[in-house]
Amino acid sequence: MSAPFIRPVRPDDYKQLREFARLTGGGMTNLPDDDDAMRERIDRAVASFASGATAPGSEVYMMVLDDGGRILGTTGVFASIGLKEGFINYKLIDEIHHSEEFNLTTRRTVLMPSHDFTACAEVGMLFVAPEARNGGWGKLLARSRYLFIAQKPEIIADHICAELRGWRGPNGEQPFWESVGRHFFEMGFEEADLHNAAHGNQFIQDLMPRHPVYTVFLSPEARACIGRPHRSAQAAYDMLIAEGFEWDNYIDIFDGGPLVDAKTSQIRTIRESKVKRLFATGDVENAATYLMAAGAVSDFRCVREKAQIDGESLIISNATAKALNVKVGDSIRCVAW
Repeated sequence: MSAPFIRPVRPDDYKQLREFARLTGGGMTNLPDDDDAMRERIDRAVASFASGATAPGSEVYMMVLDDGGRILGTTGVFASIGLKEGFINYKLIDEIHHSEEFNLTTRRTVLMPSHDFTACAEVGMLFVAPEARNGGWGKLLARSRYLFIAQKPEIIADHICAELRGWRGPNGEQPFWESVGRHFFEMGFEEADLHNAAHGNQFIQDLMPRHPVYTVFLSPEARACIGRPHRSAQAAYDMLIAEGFEWDNYIDIFDGGPLVDAKTSQIRTIRESKVKRLFATGDVENAATYLMAAGAVSDFRCVREKAQIDGESLIISNATAKALNVKVGDSIRCVAW
């Protein structure tokens, strides 16, 4: 028997991931509700793990939470984004104008097109199956990405960002899209989002406005969405902030959701993790819980299980050792849960 563990995605995961894509309700580019696009996502990730990368490139490292063959969620890391087409978002900037004649000063916020995160890494693809949303599995999926980076940091860009799904109305309305995107892309949000997932973002470069957009011209509902995560993304946002990511007024151009960023050295899970040697396997029922990872890239495994640490040595259960695919003497990266 093995404990639930994080591992690289495989082609035979398609059927379960395709079902996840039907549950997202749109707005999650990395789980597109389209057969071909979903297969392309998986194939690209499989090729990335097998690429033998030695530096950040266009690799996408998608992983799943495996519980005895049943997938409970997804997560992943983009090694370096926007290398071919650029990575576009909006930066919120305040403009201040003053009139001596009227003794009047005005402050207006504009949405400024930005490529500031091109060539950065990105953490994303976070999805937890509905039946697994009360067991701390989302936290495991989120934090496992940082141990993946720590195990092979040279293949991931040092500046890392994360996009969060933007706010929607109670019936799925997209106020930000209706006030901004629809006027330039002349299509619905779902169509644009699916096209982005299936074909990349070149059409965004082609069609998005090249000049700043003043937020005063947006609807009140759209302005209220700016920088606000979707209710299903709030927990992910809170975890990112707790890890050391910061929101610096960057938002997604489709739904206005926040984009946060950090340097690798700022990320708490990476900073606090330590490498130990597996001394033995045995009974650790009364020990503390740790996030643990072994292997790198295609051999990466990560678990949240109990372990006993004594100096540089580590004792784990047989089930944990099987999940991590380790034996006595192997290295395991650990951090407090």
